Amino acid sequence: MKKWQISAPLGLILVALIFVLGTLCSVYQLVSAGKEINRNALWLNTNNGGIDESFYLQINGVRQYIRVRGRDLSNPLLLDLHGGPGGAFTPLSHRLLLPLTEYFTVVEWDQRGAGRSIADNQAASVTDYATMVEDAVAVMEHVTQRFGQSKLVLVGHSWGSMLGLGVVAKRPDLVSAYVGVGQALGWQSGFEGSRRQMMVLAEEQGDIDTFNALEALSQWPDADQGMAHIQAIQQYVPRFAGSIYALRDPTDDFRTHLTLDAVLSPDTSIGELLSFITNSEPSLATRQLIRDLYHYEIEYPQHYVFSVPMFIFQGEHDLQTPTHLVKNWFEQVESPHKEYVAFQHSAHFVINEEPGKYLYSLLSKVRPMALQPVTASQSMD
Repeated sequence: MKKWQISAPLGLILVALIFVLGTLCSVYQLVSAGKEINRNALWLNTNNGGIDESFYLQINGVRQYIRVRGRDLSNPLLLDLHGGPGGAFTPLSHRLLLPLTEYFTVVEWDQRGAGRSIADNQAASVTDYATMVEDAVAVMEHVTQRFGQSKLVLVGHSWGSMLGLGVVAKRPDLVSAYVGVGQALGWQSGFEGSRRQMMVLAEEQGDIDTFNALEALSQWPDADQGMAHIQAIQQYVPRFAGSIYALRDPTDDFRTHLTLDAVLSPDTSIGELLSFITNSEPSLATRQLIRDLYHYEIEYPQHYVFSVPMFIFQGEHDLQTPTHLVKNWFEQVESPHKEYVAFQHSAHFVINEEPGKYLYSLLSKVRPMALQPVTASQSMD
């Protein structure tokens, strides 16, 4: 009787496959356990007047994802506009936004082309700044009507703050207070300001290679090549700790706890995580929006004169939305109440770098505006 024999090379391959499969299974189990731990830690009690719901709305022809969380529905509504464009906050919000749910009913929205609101080609083809403003207003109208509140606090992060300015200008009647976090202003002027500021820092530090590389990017290409040009500028931001200032090694932002938050998020399945990793290119809707924003610049009076309280939460070391440009603009802003809150130990991600000050500033400065009438005043810290 003939016996089966496995050749040495084949045996090694089988052992290697078993090892790889075992490792993958172990990683899967660890990630699943971490997700379950984080899910169990979300102690929000929805049986005692709270809410934790997610649903889809059909907005301007696109199915868009909404999540609402809060401990007490009598708290003011807060709509969080994520950055990007295309940078849905869903994988990170379980930790970063959870403290806010004690004092606000927090509304998260994956904008068209982002996160769980990836649009089809037909809908994406009409994506532009004006459409994004209309989408945001539709979300605001829905949640204010549903929860019986006439207004909400509007918070915009990075690109979301650029969107926020348009929303406040269009529907101030729905906004009790606006907060720009890492306030984005004009498109080319903003990135050009970032490039020039990094050139100054590179020269001060004697980094001739970086200085020369940034100097070579002085000419802006056509809109079709705009994204590549922006990425060429932005790649140098971590070198000067202009994105996340608190890291010991600012160039190694991949290994921050934000990455671990995303991997272990109870709100993102392993399948969604893998899809995000394997489909890292911006969606068609996002690419269309970026092309439309290529010539976007702030204008007077639309982006200088407001009828709602205006707050800026700005990292002093921010090079993505350069702080000196934000300060110059905000000094000219007119509103019934305006206040600039400087985050001394942050760059672009103040909610991550100084979460205590972020929460305190929202509670002590912004939340009262949602609870009582506003009197004219201003403050620049």
